[in-house]
Amino acid sequence: MGVFEFVLASPWLILAPLNFVKVLINKPSPMAHHFVAKRSEECQKNCEIARMWATMFWSLQFVLALGLLLVQRPRWMFAAAKICVGLILVANFNLGVVKLPIALAGGFELLSALILMILPVQSKDKTE
Repeated sequence: MGVFEFVLASPWLILAPLNFVKVLINKPSPMAHHFVAKRSEECQKNCEIARMWATMFWSLQFVLALGLLLVQRPRWMFAAAKICVGLILVANFNLGVVKLPIALAGGFELLSALILMILPVQSKDKTE
């Protein structure tokens, strides 16, 4: 596991399980008003399909972060996931669904994807 992979995966390894449970118990976060529009909070609270998609999102983010730490290959898969998430977050900021901190997280995801494609995978065998 490389330092860079750890830095990229850590936020998702922490946030994903917490948000997964939050969605399952259908309890809004006391900090949500800083990150999403009020109508977005209400939508997820009142809509089972929105909660289903949210649990799928958080589950997938956790699995991808764990994969990046443990497997690190194929790099393009992790980069592609980060591009998708980054673009969706930025687009939803432009639509007023999420607020600036989430748009910045989207930018971080896009930058992470670029770096993942540029930096080589650290070899587990230091003699290579």
